[in-house]
Amino acid sequence: MNERPGNGALYGGNPPGAGNTDPLIINVCLSGNVATKAVNPHLPVSVNEIVESGLAAVEAGATMLHVHAYEADGSPTWRPGIFGRILQGIRQHCPAAVLVATTSGRLHGEIEKRAAVLGLDGDAKPDMASLTLGSLNFPNQASVNAPDTLRRLCLLMREKDILPELEAFDLGMLNYAFYLQRKGLLPLDCYVNLMLGSLGAVPGRVLDLANLAREVPLGWTWAAAGIGRYQLPVNTAAMLMGGNVRVGLEDNPYYDYASREPASNAQLVRRIVRLAGELGRPIASCQETRARLQLGQRENWKATQAVIRKLRPDDIAAAIHLLGQWNMAPIQPSAQVPIPERDRLEADNTFVATLRGRVVGVASYLHRGGKWAETASLAVDPEFLGCGIGFQLQHARLAEMRAKGIAHVRTDSDRPEVIRWYVDKFGYRITGQQPKKHAFGRADCDHWTILELDLDPT
Repeated sequence: MNERPGNGALYGGNPPGAGNTDPLIINVCLSGNVATKAVNPHLPVSVNEIVESGLAAVEAGATMLHVHAYEADGSPTWRPGIFGRILQGIRQHCPAAVLVATTSGRLHGEIEKRAAVLGLDGDAKPDMASLTLGSLNFPNQASVNAPDTLRRLCLLMREKDILPELEAFDLGMLNYAFYLQRKGLLPLDCYVNLMLGSLGAVPGRVLDLANLAREVPLGWTWAAAGIGRYQLPVNTAAMLMGGNVRVGLEDNPYYDYASREPASNAQLVRRIVRLAGELGRPIASCQETRARLQLGQRENWKATQAVIRKLRPDDIAAAIHLLGQWNMAPIQPSAQVPIPERDRLEADNTFVATLRGRVVGVASYLHRGGKWAETASLAVDPEFLGCGIGFQLQHARLAEMRAKGIAHVRTDSDRPEVIRWYVDKFGYRITGQQPKKHAFGRADCDHWTILELDLDPT
């Protein structure tokens, strides 16, 4: 199959261009963690106000609603019951709208609170949930998004089939999204908001938006948001570049920032619709938005999950090439080792990991008779190191050995990091050393470290 270009413009990304006439997706951030009614009396806070504001925004042309929830005193809340009432209230009148729940850690840092909204189901279940891709400083507080927190949120969204609404405040955050995707923690085609103009983020200049947008992979859907006075110019630039827009009172409570004229969400949407018409951009419907984002299509998630299976004849060339990157023998002229002897590939003892049809990992073992076996080569494509593929391959071969009644496993390695991996991750113990059959005249690598593992029966 043809491989899709990788992330970023250097790999065939999404360079901005003029004349795009794709239907425009309008994502409205109805309210947030900072603005209050003292700043803008139109800011929706109660459940009924948020529902009414959301429905008015959809009537004006929005198809996505980014939702925060509040306690009776107006303070932001994480409680799923309040979120559920909002989402159900909107769906009762507009079932096709794309509903997005915040998982912001700006005020509630505990993962249990941030993830609580992901447990809603039925009409209260969000279609999407926000995922800020890194930590940053706002004017008066920090937004902390630790790697483990992001990983756990991604896993929950994948489990619940809730599409992440990615938020990238700089190029580093966008790059982190590519890392999460390589680890199988994001779907193949993502939605991302490019957030500009906040303190501690990318400035709200057209140049900065262009530099971010050109790194968005093909197949992804991106929208741009400008904070405060940058909202209108960033939204306009995004439409010209073929992107989509995030607009709303969370990012900017004013219709005219210079005069501090308060806005409503519907007013901000109507202005975007008017400008889009002048620029030749039709407005996406809710159904078009859902189709573009592939909501409810599990294949989008499955496309980034490595498949572990047995070696097939048509995998052999790719597997040998991959192993050749990790074995010393092919690059040492003094060590002329035949490939079959070196890699010990056999169809019945070798597993491969494939990603969209491409072999990205290989692992094998040898049954030495009775209850003994030896784990042989294990290699992962360098592009996917650290993504858990080696871990999955090791689990697969250990599981098969257990099923065959093998009780004792041995492996040899000359790489300190690999030795630590076997010991720390799987409980192997170091039992000795032995000289290599094919030596290289180097004291640091002319012996194997012997590792052994006793397998518990299944």
